[in-house]
Amino acid sequence: MVSLRTRLRLLSVLGLVAGVAHLVFADRILAAARWGYDRTLAVDFDPRPNAVRRVRLVGVLFVGLSALVEYVSRVVGGSV
Repeated sequence: MVSLRTRLRLLSVLGLVAGVAHLVFADRILAAARWGYDRTLAVDFDPRPNAVRRVRLVGVLFVGLSALVEYVSRVVGGSV
């Protein structure tokens, strides 16, 4: 069985990767959303002018939460 600490560390790494992707590839993420909406929902996706900034803000939140989860994994690892 995989320990809680290992799961938390994996979650932290995945959150960090997602956060960096949102920070670096914000335009491509919006383009993928536009393509997905067009293909699957058959609707137009028109992001507002500040959409790139909001996607990057989500990336900052991912990175912050990733750091918090990493901290929790260290605390859990120290007490077990």
